[in-house]
Amino acid sequence: MIPSFCPGRCNNAWRVAEAALAAEGTPHDIPAIWGRPVHCERCATRACAQLAELPELIVAIGLEALHGTGPRAAGVVGRTGRVASPSWPGQAARLMTDHIVGGLLELEDDVRELRGLGMRPGRGTEVQNAVGAVAFLTAHLEWALSEHPAALEAHDRMSANPAAQIAGWHRAAQRFTGRDARVEHYCLPCPRCDLLTLYRGDGEDYIECRNVSCQVLLTASEYQDHSRELAGALNV
Repeated sequence: MIPSFCPGRCNNAWRVAEAALAAEGTPHDIPAIWGRPVHCERCATRACAQLAELPELIVAIGLEALHGTGPRAAGVVGRTGRVASPSWPGQAARLMTDHIVGGLLELEDDVRELRGLGMRPGRGTEVQNAVGAVAFLTAHLEWALSEHPAALEAHDRMSANPAAQIAGWHRAAQRFTGRDARVEHYCLPCPRCDLLTLYRGDGEDYIECRNVSCQVLLTASEYQDHSRELAGALNV
C-alpha cells in the first residue's frame, strides 16, 4: 500500500490549513504527518491503548449509575447520536453503555464480514461481549487501521474510521466517569468558528476547539499568533 497522510487528529491543523489554501490561497507552513502506511505510529498506538481501556471504562460507567453524581448524567449520547435526557436513575449510564458496547459489537461484525471470518459468537453478559469484542478488534486492529474501507477517513465525530470510532467511545466514557484529563479553557474565541470553545488537556500537543462542527487544532505558536491578531484588531 502506498503511504498516505495520517487521517488522525495529528493532521487536523494541517487539513484546516490545506482547506484554507485551496479556498482562499492562504499559504501555511504546517507539516503533514505521514501514515505507516495509513495511520502514523502515534495514532495507531493511541487507538490500541484506548481500545484496551474500554472494558474497564464500561464497568466504571455501570458503577457511576450507582455511586456517581447527578450533573454528569444531565445528557448523554444514545446509539442514534442524539442527546437523551435521562428520566430515571441509571438511565444515563444505560444509554452510554449501549452506545459503546453496541458500537464495539457493530465494528466487530463489520470487520468479520469484510474479512470473511464468520458470525460473532455468543459470549454471555454485556461486559463479556465487550471484552470479547475488544479482544477480537485488538487482534485485527492493524488491518482495521490500514485496510478497512473507512481507514482513510479523517477523524471526526461522524467518521466511520475504526480509530476515530474507538477514540469517540473512549472520550465519551472518560468524560462520563470524570476521568478525562484536566482541561485548560482558553478565553479567546476560536479563529475558525468564533466561539469560546478552545481547550487543552494535560499532555495534549494541540489546543482543540470543542465545537463539534469545527474541531480545529492549534499549536501554541498558532494560538499566540491568533492572540496577537485579535489584540492588533482592537488597537485599530
